[in-house]
Amino acid sequence: MNSAFASFILLVRRWPFCSACVGLTLLFAGGIWFLLGENENLRVTHRARAAEWEAMLAKLVSGSTLRQEVAAVRETTHRIDEHLVVESNLAENVWYFYKIEEQTKVRLPELHPISSPISDKSTLFRRVPFSMRVIGNYEQAVSFLLAIETGPRLAKITSFNFARSAPGSSTLTLDLSVELLGKK
Repeated sequence: MNSAFASFILLVRRWPFCSACVGLTLLFAGGIWFLLGENENLRVTHRARAAEWEAMLAKLVSGSTLRQEVAAVRETTHRIDEHLVVESNLAENVWYFYKIEEQTKVRLPELHPISSPISDKSTLFRRVPFSMRVIGNYEQAVSFLLAIETGPRLAKITSFNFARSAPGSSTLTLDLSVELLGKK
């Protein structure tokens, strides 16, 4: 056996933990080097596919229409992302409904955030539920409902109930359950 190799074996036996760490470091460094090369190969492939897409789009008769549709989809996705609710930001979420109350001139005596249902990890968004009671005349209550449905926040009305406040009165009570679309 070679004397240099024998002294190396002796060193490894004397310092087993350090030797294992050095070995793992070398193994991981080799893995990183391999993955960096693969990553660069994927970047080159991605650039080639993007160039093919652009060339195909230029040759298509409806290429300009497709570009406009892709731009519209990107803009819509960006707008949706901007208006997502953050569940932990309770003040801003409640203020959204109070702004609608001010615009529609209804009274909002009850507004309660409800704890979000536990959803699976695969969904991209979170439901942020609220229950509320709205009091006003018919036009005010309907305009409040319309403002929630057409407002900037994406909302789903899960249940509602219209009732007169008192017999013969023009005042209505609207009980709502609303879910706003929020960030995960």
